[in-house]
Amino acid sequence: MNNRLWQKEYYLRASDFDKFSKIKLSSVLDLFQDAAGQHAEALGVGFEAMLAHSYLWVLVRIKLQIISQPERYQKVLVKTWPLAPHRLNYRREYCIENEAGEKLIVGSSEWVIINSEKRTLVSDPDLYPFVDNFYPEMNFEPRLMRVRDFDPTDGAYTVTPGFCELDVNNHVNNTKYANYVIDALSPDGDFDVDLFQIDFRKEVVRGSKLSVYHKSEGDLILAKGQNESGETMFVCSIKCK
Repeated sequence: MNNRLWQKEYYLRASDFDKFSKIKLSSVLDLFQDAAGQHAEALGVGFEAMLAHSYLWVLVRIKLQIISQPERYQKVLVKTWPLAPHRLNYRREYCIENEAGEKLIVGSSEWVIINSEKRTLVSDPDLYPFVDNFYPEMNFEPRLMRVRDFDPTDGAYTVTPGFCELDVNNHVNNTKYANYVIDALSPDGDFDVDLFQIDFRKEVVRGSKLSVYHKSEGDLILAKGQNESGETMFVCSIKCK
């Protein structure tokens, strides 16, 4: 296999779908995360390898589009590949296909590297074991735009993350935030996601109470989570079909 492109077959589980038989955003993000993690390990830039250089990966934002809804127990092919680093930005692309090679879901993520001790940004243009001929396909625009913040007008949905939501960095795993947003929206069966993006502003730790607000503007939904001090921890946008 070309090590610039990683792919693996997965079988979707019943737990990957909501009560309306639509795939959960958190399940899509989980597939992306698993694929990216395995590819990073294969490339020598996984968690332990990075930590040996006092590096940590930090996810800044992730965007996805659901082109066609998958089905329970369906076999899918998940692909992922990094784009060439650009200054402090490390972008990774994703694609979930059916057995016929048709795209079901595509995604893009933007990462930075920080020094694990100083918590400062790091630039390493020679991070990957190859320096050219990166797999070139890009699912969205060259630079993902930031999700805009908003002033909340309605009451908040509150959640307090627990132990099971933590990852190896000891903060809430990035796949969990989508659940907070969907729980706050409590959507009906007509809710059909086209585009989803979440920007991570600050890490959320166990036991920190979050207030999740949302605002609708036509087919666009904005959501965000604030801590008890009023700091915005994440901002999210959902465009419906």
